[in-house]
Amino acid sequence: MDKILYSNEVEDELMIQFILMYTLNCADEPLSYTDLLNIVQGNCEINFTDLQLGLDNLIQTGHISSQKITDILYIYSITQKGKYVIDFFAKKIPLIIREPIAKAIKELFIEKRRREAVRASITPINIEEFNTECELYNDDRTMIMQLKLYVGSRDQAEDFAEIFKENSEEVYRKILDIFNDISSRRGTSE
Repeated sequence: MDKILYSNEVEDELMIQFILMYTLNCADEPLSYTDLLNIVQGNCEINFTDLQLGLDNLIQTGHISSQKITDILYIYSITQKGKYVIDFFAKKIPLIIREPIAKAIKELFIEKRRREAVRASITPINIEEFNTECELYNDDRTMIMQLKLYVGSRDQAEDFAEIFKENSEEVYRKILDIFNDISSRRGTSE
């Protein structure tokens, strides 16, 4: 982890709880205890006992939920009640704490996002007709491209899906090139 940017120890119990809720609210999915601890303590100075007391209090008040996965693994997520609170109070957390936490969350999930960025599937229309459905997302989970191709056979549909998975950037670039070429020709002919 990078050096802590906020050098003052956070001692205010309410601020610690806001920071915990903010961290979980930034996450795309529940965080393990270790990830939550590393992100919060890696970006601001909070006494471990104070952090644990804040987490326990948020669970008891229903702002955060915990789920036991194994005997030693718990995951934490923000509840709807917690989202309502943090949406209102997030700006009370110093920006110098919020920004590094949001960046750390993004980095934590970036590899997973990249693995899920390219999606391709096939859908039967009838016995000899299929669609290949392709989607491309960026790291922020924004859909960049959605493409649905009609093909004759299941084999061809599967082949197209595999080609898209392996060459999504090239397909995307070529489609953009085609549109840019047509657009530039339209602009010069008018």
